Amino acid sequence: MNATDTKQPIHPLCLKLRELRRAANLSLTQFEKLTGIPAVVVGAYERGDRVPPLPKLEQILAHYRYRIDVVSVDASAVRPTTDVVSELRAIADQLETSNAVPTLS
Repeated sequence: MNATDTKQPIHPLCLKLRELRRAANLSLTQFEKLTGIPAVVVGAYERGDRVPPLPKLEQILAHYRYRIDVVSVDASAVRPTTDVVSELRAIADQLETSNAVPTLS
């Protein structure tokens, strides 16, 4: 067996695309007619032969009424700050109650 004979496992997202299409009882040709995305392209995504660009993936998933979302896997995930001012006030309050910084009078 040479290097070209080895095939990477299909990404779970590619498998999900096929699963959704089949659950909707759509052939690749029917999906193409509904979305305008060529059947050969969708088939290549589903087989893992091609990686769908993000806008195309969003378009495909939108057809099934799904969207791409980010979900943390555990508590150690990076969390973006949504309200910096509130978080800085909370930190300052914690420091003041622990007497770690002098209070301003």
